[in-house]
Amino acid sequence: MLQLQNAEQTWTNCLSIIRDQIPESTFGTWFESTRGKALDDKNLVVEIPNDFVYQWLEGHYRELVHKAAFQVLGDEYLVTYVLAEARPLESESKPAEKISAPSARLTHDPASQISPHYKFQNFVEGSSNQFAKAAAVAVAEAPGKTSFNPLVVYGGVGLGKTHLIQAIGNLSLDNAMVTRALYVSSERFTNEFINSIQNNKTTEFSSIYRNVDLLIVDDIQFFMNKERTQEEFFHTFNALYQKGKQIVLSSDRPPKEIVGIEDRLLSRCQWGLVVDIQPPDLETRIAILQRKAEENGIDLPSDVIQLIAHNITSNIRELEGSLIRLLAFASVNKHDITLNLARHVLKDLFIQKLRNLTVEDIQKEVCDYYKMPDDMMRAKTRKKEVALARQIAMYLAKKLTKHSLKTIGLHFGGRDHTTVIHAIDAIEKLMETDIQIKSEVDVLKQRLSVA
Repeated sequence: MLQLQNAEQTWTNCLSIIRDQIPESTFGTWFESTRGKALDDKNLVVEIPNDFVYQWLEGHYRELVHKAAFQVLGDEYLVTYVLAEARPLESESKPAEKISAPSARLTHDPASQISPHYKFQNFVEGSSNQFAKAAAVAVAEAPGKTSFNPLVVYGGVGLGKTHLIQAIGNLSLDNAMVTRALYVSSERFTNEFINSIQNNKTTEFSSIYRNVDLLIVDDIQFFMNKERTQEEFFHTFNALYQKGKQIVLSSDRPPKEIVGIEDRLLSRCQWGLVVDIQPPDLETRIAILQRKAEENGIDLPSDVIQLIAHNITSNIRELEGSLIRLLAFASVNKHDITLNLARHVLKDLFIQKLRNLTVEDIQKEVCDYYKMPDDMMRAKTRKKEVALARQIAMYLAKKLTKHSLKTIGLHFGGRDHTTVIHAIDAIEKLMETDIQIKSEVDVLKQRLSVA
């Protein structure tokens, strides 16, 4: 019992540190349902409600969790997770069944820096990332032996860069193409370099990074204006490259657009191959949600998948986060996952999208739905099918944006505000008498916002 109390108190202290470093809503979604389960001289076991939470904590808050544990315990500890259904980890019983993934140590362990969750097998491929994935697989299968050295993957936040570059490390290690691989964020590289200077251990620091077969550095844009760190990384790059070792980098923008980094380092970043990842298209977003549901044994209704995929469009992290949030709510409150539940749980995310909705967004969605060119919204044609689609778009623009009638008319080829009024009246009347039209408008509303 004392062990359990110590574990709970230790984890509560860790949560206090974590809470101060992330938004309250984020804390509530991912950390509120966790608790300390067991504690011994080397391990802190944390109970979590489901595998979704594990994936999110490991994928996005791994370093934050371990830093918090280090602050509380002041020593090298393993932080591991156990599902709530599993038996408790007690001295007189067998260890609880942990989720199958090695835990990251607080100390510098090169192998443990690559998350075992990030594999090519669970990376959903689409038109937005197809080339980047192909290049990553080629590098993983022959590290240091292709012309893709370095391989630089760039793209916006939450598009899967970290997943892709760590998948390279996992495949290379699994196939024994390399024996020493190291993943590190640019922030960690910088902090460790600073610590090595303070402790007169720069030689040891250099040795760690210059004696690997595969070096993966995430978010190199954070090297901006850090002159001594850039100098160290420059020499590390040269040492590895000259020995034929593979270098993989990621950034939120093309290397040539990063300011505050020396030209000689930027030049080296472009010696190999630079590839980008774009925001996922609708089909890829649906595939990602379906894959996540299948991985976790969840029966996710297709209308829920469509709702999330149509409304969460900016990046994969938000897409997965929305699904995990929905799952966590349904699990804690013992509700079935339905369309109405999804609308309720995710309404704040959808409202945010609604606030940013433009007339052009509505026009594009309507044209995509009715399979016609975007410019038909502004054309002078009076073809029945085009005129109906245009009226529906005007109706939705009035209902889903704060634009005036005059402004809406201007977006439709400079039409008068009376034309917009007529369109709104016409669609409202049709929705009362024509079930098909009402259904089509409702689908479009669902795609654009919360119906």
